[in-house]
Amino acid sequence: MGKRKEIKINSTEFGDLLNVSQQTASRRIQNLEEMNWITRSIEGKQQKIEITELGTEIMLNMYRTLKKILDTILIAGEVSEGIGEGGYYVAIKGYYEQFKEKLGFEPYIGTLNLDLDVINNSLLREKLNDMRFIKINGFKDENRNYGDVKCHHCYVFPLKDKENKVKAAILNIDRTHHGKNIVEILAQPYLRDYFNLKDGDKVIIELIHDDKN
Repeated sequence: MGKRKEIKINSTEFGDLLNVSQQTASRRIQNLEEMNWITRSIEGKQQKIEITELGTEIMLNMYRTLKKILDTILIAGEVSEGIGEGGYYVAIKGYYEQFKEKLGFEPYIGTLNLDLDVINNSLLREKLNDMRFIKINGFKDENRNYGDVKCHHCYVFPLKDKENKVKAAILNIDRTHHGKNIVEILAQPYLRDYFNLKDGDKVIIELIHDDKN
């Protein structure tokens, strides 16, 4: 087993990291040592702190538990009026043929735009970072260059009809005129008609976790 990493820090610096007083930080370090989660030694005005095997296992168990909880959280967004950008790009042959081949369905020429609040948007971005993506390669035609597009498989369904799921894909586009809180969903049916959606309706995104690393 490789050598565990150690840090050198004093209780004032530790308190600043936790946004607590120096006294509270010192007590917390002592508590961790008493529980055998860390070992420490004094070097001048600083403490050398090293996480023990027990502490490492505790952290891993906490990470696994939190990860399971996050995986079960569904992302909710509100249907938002689009600006036609999604349909324009989906219809371009260089993209459209790749969507059909790589996503496994023939997409509707257009996307469903979902407006996510800060919490749902942060959760989605964090989950996407932990997933493999399907790369739609960029290309060049006589007019311009078109960039790569990352896609992630998912299911979508209205909040009021959880049994009616449609397999779809999130288009994770770096360069877009939409705000960062807008997510574009690509699917085979025209989702507004299929689910009878109007602006403001809640739609759930359920990521397909088989695509994870």
